Amino acid sequence: MSHLKERKEKACLNCKSDLYGRYCHVCGQENLEPKETVWHLIQHFFNDITHFDGKFFSTGKYLLKKPGFLSAEYIAGRRASYLNPIRMYVFTSAIFFLILFSLKRPSDMVNMNVTPPDGDVRKGVAELKKIKLRYEKDMKTEDDADDRKELAENARKLGLEIAIIKGTYGDTTARRFTKGERKLLLAQALMDSSGKAGSSGKVDTSAGYRYHGISSHLRDSIRGVAGEIATEKIVDTTSQTTIFGIMVGQYHSVEHYDSLQKAMPDSLRDGWFTRAMTHRFIETNLEYHRDKRRYFEHFAENMLHSVPKILFFSLPFFALILNILYFRHKQYYYVDHGIFSIHVYCATFILTLGVVLLQKLYSVVGLTWFTILAQILIFVLILYMMIYLYKAMRGFYRQGRGKTFLKYFITCMLAFIVNTILLVLFVLISAITI
Repeated sequence: MSHLKERKEKACLNCKSDLYGRYCHVCGQENLEPKETVWHLIQHFFNDITHFDGKFFSTGKYLLKKPGFLSAEYIAGRRASYLNPIRMYVFTSAIFFLILFSLKRPSDMVNMNVTPPDGDVRKGVAELKKIKLRYEKDMKTEDDADDRKELAENARKLGLEIAIIKGTYGDTTARRFTKGERKLLLAQALMDSSGKAGSSGKVDTSAGYRYHGISSHLRDSIRGVAGEIATEKIVDTTSQTTIFGIMVGQYHSVEHYDSLQKAMPDSLRDGWFTRAMTHRFIETNLEYHRDKRRYFEHFAENMLHSVPKILFFSLPFFALILNILYFRHKQYYYVDHGIFSIHVYCATFILTLGVVLLQKLYSVVGLTWFTILAQILIFVLILYMMIYLYKAMRGFYRQGRGKTFLKYFITCMLAFIVNTILLVLFVLISAITI
């Protein structure tokens, strides 16, 4: 109820109906003086927020303590005392994913920050230059001829890698590369400048030069180490890349693929869908080999932001599973199963959020006793999440323990299959839309 003054006139300002109290029996508008002060607007703002929050916490208490109770109350028509299920889902999912995305980074999903084996740490251009200068300095003071030759060779290779990085990413690049990634860059430059290296280490130079960021002098240096690259089978490894069953590593570029397609008879050419997919996969493959780290970061970011979509699309399927399992209960419609599913999802969001926050807390606090306590609480929350659906089905559908457990098991199995299919679809979408 508002704190504004009630109008003396007994005609609704909204629908002009005759009034028999403070509220209109037709449209529900309160019969108040239309003039408001700034203070009234501020009061109205905070009253709405606290009213929503109050309903959320009271509804959340029933949601967690009495699984299935809210759905039964909603179906029975007792709704004014609780937050609407749709608003509950929007609010809980928004808060859950807002906090999740702020705490979880894409790099956490793919473990991209682990130091490579054998001390092969990532190095930038500036660090590579320092190592090259050290090799050149050691060459002048080294007495042994073989050691001088080895140092000169190492300095030459580093100079070649630095030049390729600059030619690919520019002089001001801040990227960092492992030894393996630098070799892949060298292999890619070799493929683009000289064609495919054979098993004997000889280079076919008839393919032409398409790697415009690299000079002809550097191209000759690349040919000079072609035998080493071919021996280590770097080029052969990249040429066998397959993405979702389509061989894409054998193509140097989209133009190369298109030229091969044009050379084929019409009956052997790929269809329009295969061509479109192959174009995208070739671009993805080249991006993967040129900057593997950035590719996986984008892929992980796409997948992380796909989780809300997967859950949203899985919800109607979850309700459909329940509708099929309880088809003999004619008092329940599909919408009723949908309301129950929404409440289950809301509870899952809240419990999962509790687990995420506890994990973050004990990693920040670092105290042994707090870590043990937090891990116990996390175990309890996970255990409760596992039995929550069973208790909710018992509370809402009112069937015996045996039947409920059987349907709970079937529901979990079918929901897992549906979510797996959706996950595969979104993985495919994420892979081709990076």
